Amino acid sequence: MNVNTSVVKKTQGRKKIAIKPIDNQNSRHVTFSKRRLGLFKKASELCILTGAEIVILVQSLKRQRLFTFGHPSADAVIDRYITGISSSSLSSSTTDEFNLQQNNQYYSHMCKDLEAEKKKKENIEEEKLVNIDDNNNGGYWWNEPIDTKGIDELEEFMVALENLKKNKDSELRINF
Repeated sequence: MNVNTSVVKKTQGRKKIAIKPIDNQNSRHVTFSKRRLGLFKKASELCILTGAEIVILVQSLKRQRLFTFGHPSADAVIDRYITGISSSSLSSSTTDEFNLQQNNQYYSHMCKDLEAEKKKKENIEEEKLVNIDDNNNGGYWWNEPIDTKGIDELEEFMVALENLKKNKDSELRINF
């Protein structure tokens, strides 16, 4: 019982293309952009994996634009190549000093925010303490005893309770 089942490939797979100039200007520009980005990505991976310092300069033919990639920066690597002196030792101290300044500014800003939040918390705690009466009802207006209230206060209290109920019902409808 021989059953011949042939598997048909859905795609053509990777094909080898002939290296020749691309005639269509738009296709040439698209290919240039894609290949340039691929080249820069591979150079970045090489720098990360090996710690190499790389500069790539690419000039487009269509618009005569210059594209550069450099790690740690194109200028630093080019200066090092031209002068033969490692600028990383000079620039690293400058960079460290700049990073230190940024971190100090961020720290002082966060300290100010923390102090503001602490003051807000203290104010909230003070309000809670002020609102707590002798019966220790938790400081909420709806926990206050109604026996000592007058007619006007009771009407306000009732309106406030209805508003509270409406708000709670609308929250329940939103959540479900």
